[in-house]
Amino acid sequence: MRRCRKPVPMYNFEAPDIDLLNCRDDWREDIKLGYRTASARRTDQTAFRWYYVASGFFLAQTVGAFAALDRILYGEWDGKTGDKLSQILNLILIAVSFLLFFRGFRQSRSVGTGGALALSLAIFLALSGLWSIDPATSTRRGLQYLFFVIGTIGITRNLDGDEFMRLLRLVCILSALAALPLFVVSPGIVMMGDGRDVRGVFSHKNVLGQVMAAGVLASLHGMRVESGRRSVNFLMLIVLIASALASRSGTAFVVIIIFCSVDAIAVLYRRGGVMRLVAVFAVALLIPVLAIFMLFPDLALGMLGKDATLTGRTDLWAYVMDFIAQRPILGWGFLAFWQPTNPLAEEVSTTLGWRVPEAHNGLLELLLEVGIVGTGAFLVLWIRNVAIALRCLWTSAKDIGQTALLNCSGIILVSISEEVMVDPAQISVVLFFVTGLYCEKALLADRRRRLAAGRAGKPGARRTGRRVDLSYERPPPISEHGRAQLDRDAFMGSEPHS
Repeated sequence: MRRCRKPVPMYNFEAPDIDLLNCRDDWREDIKLGYRTASARRTDQTAFRWYYVASGFFLAQTVGAFAALDRILYGEWDGKTGDKLSQILNLILIAVSFLLFFRGFRQSRSVGTGGALALSLAIFLALSGLWSIDPATSTRRGLQYLFFVIGTIGITRNLDGDEFMRLLRLVCILSALAALPLFVVSPGIVMMGDGRDVRGVFSHKNVLGQVMAAGVLASLHGMRVESGRRSVNFLMLIVLIASALASRSGTAFVVIIIFCSVDAIAVLYRRGGVMRLVAVFAVALLIPVLAIFMLFPDLALGMLGKDATLTGRTDLWAYVMDFIAQRPILGWGFLAFWQPTNPLAEEVSTTLGWRVPEAHNGLLELLLEVGIVGTGAFLVLWIRNVAIALRCLWTSAKDIGQTALLNCSGIILVSISEEVMVDPAQISVVLFFVTGLYCEKALLADRRRRLAAGRAGKPGARRTGRRVDLSYERPPPISEHGRAQLDRDAFMGSEPHS
């Protein structure tokens, strides 16, 4: 009996083009399982998938895409609190989070190590109300963070990585395009301040910039994995960049430049040959430029139209470090310090002459709110995400690994002048947890395939040092008789015939 070649790995598996009748017995079940998985996926895509719509609502509501609707119905003013619409949307968001989580948990029966760490962190944030200067606020915001983490775990258990990135790209592009009719009807809804800055459907121009930067990252991911839709993804990329420029958010603009530059270098490096040399040359040019900006920040700030004090932020940081020294271990409570009820925060705002809503630095904000203990927990999660994303670059899930690395680098850039990781409304926080969980799933699946291939001693897997190389040759075309037999076995639910 002729031995067939091993089909491609089961990651995003479709029915292989091989002769089932001439395959070895120990591969038939793998082929049959892969065919059934592909058939189930095609059937699932034709049916209504409520969890896909629920995931889209989760993304839109989390980043505040319905803020314009709230402004239209209720208006806006300083010190505005939640109204009925926002309360209803938040309740729906909590229900959606639990529905996504329970559906995913019913299928996988596990949340993974990353999910357990994220849940533990959220519980710690909720418990910070025990020592917070504003217990009600810390407990409430901590529970919101817990519901947010539950929702992200549910998304990763219901959608695959590429599907989630497509959904994210759709939410971002619709948010950008929704601002056009609103601008025609009432320009004040999409503009802020003196009318020079665009905020779109969001509450602030910086939020618009961050969401558009995430959309750029999702479009770059789509251009790598969807070869047949590169022109569509490129068009979306242009629209998202234009929207980010309209927001006049300097931080978002820098993040987008880094995303596009690093992604282009990675694509050139993967092509090999002369393109790899070009990529190495580009890295050699990029490193000195970054070093110059780090040594001479005034130059970089001048290019962004800002002064060396980051619009007064460095004056604020001196006060923040003094407050951190007063409660260094556990902090002042999760998202409690800058509440209007805190006289210390009001004193800082009065001294500086402007309303201070946050520390305007990611690390300082974490130390202020949750102390060394909470900041250490966030850093452990960030380092773990970077580590597993780097490992993913050597697997079939290298694209989601690259996206996770870019997002982690974007968090570092944003943290220079803005808070990070503490507010789930930031799209980078959504990406941080979701891409980390996807990378963990990909590594687990890759480990199982390598172990199975190593135990079976299959010719398609060769051991190189401590790793098993799963690079398989292209399988031969399937015969008509083999295809008919495969269809008949899959339909009847029986074992393949010899």
